[in-house]
Amino acid sequence: MRVAAFRLLEQQGGIARLRAAVGLLGDPDVKPRARAARSARGWYPAAVREDEEGSELLARARWLLASHC
Repeated sequence: MRVAAFRLLEQQGGIARLRAAVGLLGDPDVKPRARAARSARGWYPAAVREDEEGSELLARARWLLASHC
């Protein structure tokens, strides 16, 4: 079910996509975590530089990608 929810949020795009990807980076299941990692890596920091939540999510994604992947 989390994979289906992630697909919907990923298709929505924007900050919802990034939020969902970062949320799944800590998933114990390898497949959703790998998909989330690909999605998070696809973000361009300049696109959310002015967005506080986006900046925080990118910082969290960098830490999780470094420690889990």
